[in-house]
Amino acid sequence: MPQKLLAETLVIWALFFLYVWLSTVPLGPVGGAFYYEQDIQDRLVELGLITRERIERRRRVAVAAGLVAVLVMLFVCVCVVNGARHYLDIVWQTYVLYALMEAFDCVVIDTLWVALSGWWDIPGTEGLRGSYKDWRSRMRAKMPRAFLGGIPLAFILAGLFWLVAHLL
Repeated sequence: MPQKLLAETLVIWALFFLYVWLSTVPLGPVGGAFYYEQDIQDRLVELGLITRERIERRRRVAVAAGLVAVLVMLFVCVCVVNGARHYLDIVWQTYVLYALMEAFDCVVIDTLWVALSGWWDIPGTEGLRGSYKDWRSRMRAKMPRAFLGGIPLAFILAGLFWLVAHLL
């Protein structure tokens, strides 16, 4: 089972990175404005690089698509591929996969790509970069949430996954 979860984790990481890449790279860092803090979004609107409506529309689409993708990936891994049918089996597998996905987001996406690379730098927002370039603060804030916040979420999702798995 550990090898299977590791393989699934690697697939989830690749799909997660692909999702973030496709939701931002084609339109550049301004297209990913919904990922930035409010002060940077305000500056981008002020500079005329994007409208508030476009930021909100892109946020809604990205959140909806991301939520559906995560739910489907977790369900497929846990209930279809691994064949989990008992509630507690679904809980712990969902928790492990979710926590590792969040850790990947924190380390690879938020730290390596956003904070340490220059790709996300937008001219005109230099004075506001502290909020997304401070990778140490992001790590200290996000890692405990990834592992502790995943516990109640795993119990909730496991209930949903158990119900769906038993209806199919």
